[in-house]
Amino acid sequence: MKYDECREWLEERRKSLGSVPGLDEVNKLLDAFGRPDKSLPIVHIAGTNGKGSIGYLLEHSIANSGIRVGRFLSPAVVDEREIILVNGKMVPKTIWEKHLSLIIDTVEKNNLKATAFEIEFVLSLLIFIEKKCNIVILECGMGGKLDATNAIESSLVDIIASISIDHIAFLGDNLKDISLHKFGIIKDTSKNVVLSPQSKEVEEYFDEHIDELCKPNIINTFNELSDKSNQRKSSNTGNTQISGSDTIINIVKSDRNTAKFKTSVKTGNISQILSYKNYVNLNLSLIGKHQCDNAICVLDAIEVLRNEGFKITDNAVKKAFANAIWPGRFEIIKNKDYTFILDGAHNMDAVDRLFENINLYFTNRNLIYIIGMYKDKAFENVIEKYAPKAKAIVTVTPKDKARAVEAFELGKIIKDFNLNVTAADSYVEALEIAKLFVEKKDVILIFGSLSFMGDFRELLMKRSV
Repeated sequence: MKYDECREWLEERRKSLGSVPGLDEVNKLLDAFGRPDKSLPIVHIAGTNGKGSIGYLLEHSIANSGIRVGRFLSPAVVDEREIILVNGKMVPKTIWEKHLSLIIDTVEKNNLKATAFEIEFVLSLLIFIEKKCNIVILECGMGGKLDATNAIESSLVDIIASISIDHIAFLGDNLKDISLHKFGIIKDTSKNVVLSPQSKEVEEYFDEHIDELCKPNIINTFNELSDKSNQRKSSNTGNTQISGSDTIINIVKSDRNTAKFKTSVKTGNISQILSYKNYVNLNLSLIGKHQCDNAICVLDAIEVLRNEGFKITDNAVKKAFANAIWPGRFEIIKNKDYTFILDGAHNMDAVDRLFENINLYFTNRNLIYIIGMYKDKAFENVIEKYAPKAKAIVTVTPKDKARAVEAFELGKIIKDFNLNVTAADSYVEALEIAKLFVEKKDVILIFGSLSFMGDFRELLMKRSV
């Protein structure tokens, strides 16, 4: 099959099967290709928010050190192939075509029910092996325990990014259930775990999960484990080794209280400077206070990888942090007389952070929203809290219409909190409507899902818009 035919087959698969949590089908597919995950050192990332930023900074720090790194992420924002990267770059369509054709053939011959995401995950592993990657970064699509990427048998480092309420239809409607799904990537084969800064509640769930995972079968070792557990709970700094009868895990908790973070806005340019542990005045180009948490998590993960033998240099880290560009994550685009902010924030925690940054960098500016939402995102809470703050709101329908809240329906919900709302039939129309409300210094804020950030970004890059 040619590349375009493969893509058409894959997208039809996505529409027909959607998301199906579970590991049975992906394990069948991995078995069919000889368990490619076994030959790759893997960094596995789960969490609600920050996975992409953590993966990006870690990937480029590794690649800048001359180490070949593969990265699997989702969703795509600009190009459909950006979910599989080698040293931060997309691989040619010919390589996609070669491996995807084989996978499609295997799926059809064996009547497998693997979803599009599961197929893309296995595809990424085959590509990483062909490209001779020395290390691989896997980003969970949703959850952790039942996410397709969790079919891997072992990992070198597990990273838990910020956890909050999200994907309630699949993961549960409370923080404990969601946290336990995310912690599911930590298995008895795990070697190192890095926990990004979390709420006190999530950290308590984490401690309970680790204690249960490492629970010893020999009574004589219980007191030793309890002592270590209590030591870990009383301090967030440093490394802790938790061991049971069969499981030894090195745990690192990133500590925002020991980090120093400065930000300034001069002549329209935003700069951020971070100091943490051995790093002093590290320039971070990713904008937003929440990126400090992501950054220190990456720095801790780098130290773990160094201890595992990977020679990641300080200069490589500095270069990666200073030059980071992550489309659709508090991305500021100035187009003619208009200022746009694109952010894929789609749950309450992410939207809270988005508006925290807006208040910091765009104080006392009127906002016109362009917003689209999915049904499984607890969007009602976001609307209730933030719709009243907008000067005007334009609603759009995200791409995945089966999951999407249709623009007109979203508009009806918003009207209970802001009467100045208009439903748009297309993204182009949404931009034109939003611009009608703009006065001097107003900002057009586009948010609600990463799924349409690429489309808006492409439109804004065209001179005609």
